[in-house]
Amino acid sequence: MSKEKKKNNHVNRTLAIIIIASFCLLILAFGMSHPRKREIPVLEDGGSIFMSYDGPVFPLTSSEAVPGIEVVREIEFDLSDYDVSYGYRGLRQSKIHDCYVLMNTTTEDKTFTALYPYVSSFDSKLNPIITVNGNEAETRLHSGMYSGDFSGAGSNTESLNLNEISSWEGYQALLADDAYIEAAFSDYPTLDEPVYVYEFSEISDGGSDAAAPTLSIEFSMDYNQTAVFTYGFNGGRFEPENNYSQRSFFIPAKGDYDYGMLRMLIVMGDDIAAYDIQGYQNGGCKPGEEIEGAEAVIRRYETTLGDILKTITTAHYEQSIRTTAVDEVAPLIAGGISEEMFYGELCRVFKQYSIIGNDTKERYQTGMIEDLLSDVEFYKRILYEAFEITIPAGESISVEVEFKKRGSFDFGGTGGRNFGVTGYDFVTQLGSVLSFKEQSLVLSNDNGIEIVKQNVGIDPVQNHAELDLNVEHYYLEVRSTDK
Repeated sequence: MSKEKKKNNHVNRTLAIIIIASFCLLILAFGMSHPRKREIPVLEDGGSIFMSYDGPVFPLTSSEAVPGIEVVREIEFDLSDYDVSYGYRGLRQSKIHDCYVLMNTTTEDKTFTALYPYVSSFDSKLNPIITVNGNEAETRLHSGMYSGDFSGAGSNTESLNLNEISSWEGYQALLADDAYIEAAFSDYPTLDEPVYVYEFSEISDGGSDAAAPTLSIEFSMDYNQTAVFTYGFNGGRFEPENNYSQRSFFIPAKGDYDYGMLRMLIVMGDDIAAYDIQGYQNGGCKPGEEIEGAEAVIRRYETTLGDILKTITTAHYEQSIRTTAVDEVAPLIAGGISEEMFYGELCRVFKQYSIIGNDTKERYQTGMIEDLLSDVEFYKRILYEAFEITIPAGESISVEVEFKKRGSFDFGGTGGRNFGVTGYDFVTQLGSVLSFKEQSLVLSNDNGIEIVKQNVGIDPVQNHAELDLNVEHYYLEVRSTDK
């Protein structure tokens, strides 16, 4: 073939490639400018299933059935303060006024423990204000466990990801019996299993100029006889077939947020016989990338799992305070979650889901206690505010609960037609042992809010609806008309 033909063939192939590439870019651009609208999944009653579900508003209940008490409920969604929040266009908060009149139809005084349940998490607790006959009630907080379950992230995983409840039907299943609420009011487990603790302090990189100096501890262990947990570590290798294990952490510089933080290797079962400490240039801890002079003082002592988790809980609280902005309060403290409650929930989750738990999850297979700490803080759960009330014979009292609720929503950039819509829903009797006589709904609207979908049958003039107690679930889906 002549040089001229070769040149022409090369030019033709180049032009063809350019034409094909341009055509593909046009198709891509057209597709991006005309995104396919995501179908909005709906429930049997017509309510939307949102990408982020905030949970329903539950009714007042009590620790046990109280014969002779009749209840009238009026729930108000106050959208007059429907402010943009959370950084998403159209995602708003509604103020909830959940009001009750409890009538004692008997000839005897009735004293019992009332419970107000609500869906929240420790990091963003709703902090409802509860009043009885106009006076703020003294409440005691009780916490349910994580309300969702777990799902896989691939063909070889089944319980790696959190799978939160996506509709009210999930809560209906959760509360199908008394197991969830009974657990919420049960004592926390005592973890008195003996452990060996290797605590690291005076950590140094030996003056290394490595970009990410790392300290590693390597040891042998029988994976059938020994479980290892860590706190303050962020890497590791697991080789059960070789009885080999390694854990590591980046060596912080003075002034780093984690400088001086607690770092522990916790051994349960057979203790490790020996270990090697080695510094590396980075978290890969690869042979040939060692650094000299990296070291730490290691103190070994024996204690119980419960005691060391208590130490770690305290450290977590202190770290949370240190890393919170100066003009803010750490979320756990702002939410009124005591260190004692957080510790109890950590022990309960440890007993349930950790590598030594009754229902071990892949999510926690590395033994990093930070994974459990984080999830305990961010898990969605049902919280219960408990308070005592007395209703004299033949009389009635009022109970009012006020809080702000952000509602359910779809994320932006997903092609969802529900983007910009906020969903609120409530249940009439789910989870309650009280006897309701009637319920109604009031909607306070500043006329800047459009109702997109609802099943309450609300009067558009009076913004009021009488509810059918045989309908378990009601919903309102709204959006702002402001541009």
